[in-house]
Amino acid sequence: MTAASLLGDIRRLFSAERTLILALAGPFLFLPAYALQLLAPRLPPFPTERTEEALSAWADRLVAWGGDNAGWYLAADAVGVLGLGALAVLLADAARPTVGEALARAAALWPRMVLASVLAAVPVNLGLWLIVPGLFFQARLAATLPALAVEGRSATGAIVRSWRVTGRASWAAFAAAAALFAFWWLLLMPVAPVDAWLRTPGHGNPVVLAVVDAAMAALAALYRVGVLLLGVVAYRRLAS
Repeated sequence: MTAASLLGDIRRLFSAERTLILALAGPFLFLPAYALQLLAPRLPPFPTERTEEALSAWADRLVAWGGDNAGWYLAADAVGVLGLGALAVLLADAARPTVGEALARAAALWPRMVLASVLAAVPVNLGLWLIVPGLFFQARLAATLPALAVEGRSATGAIVRSWRVTGRASWAAFAAAAALFAFWWLLLMPVAPVDAWLRTPGHGNPVVLAVVDAAMAALAALYRVGVLLLGVVAYRRLAS
């Protein structure tokens, strides 16, 4: 198994199930992310001055921002997990349930899926400060939701199952995850500076900002779907 074969599987799976994927990703992933882009204030920018007073004031603003907005981000992420869980049921279960059955099963497993996603996000997000460790953890834990959706495991059991499944092709999965990240980053690079520029005083244009924010939300949803598809194809290839 190679990264190219995994990426080829992802492309073929997306092409075959594009309508279904977009129908679930739209309301569960894109719309919450778009609402946050439009309505939630951005993180306080890191100070250009590295003085103790400037860093202390930035930390105070960051804490205040978290108290006011963290709940909305957690809620949007929880809604996204429900959509990803339903996709995991639909795409990883060989029985091919209906959309209604998949949503019902994902709703029943939703508390475990949220907990598993939170636990998996800790090493991934910490590792992403150095990029490579985060992508490695992301690749090894990508099959968490498919394992939970198909096998009904506990949150920690699904994480362990994903680690064991992807361990049979760890470097291929890592290279595929790195390729997905690079693709997302290349698409985001020209969009994010425009969003930041439109939010500076004197440059506000609500119509253009809404379009740019829609593009950023769509890219965020696309990346989350891509990581899930990596987990699905790895699980389908290696879980037996």
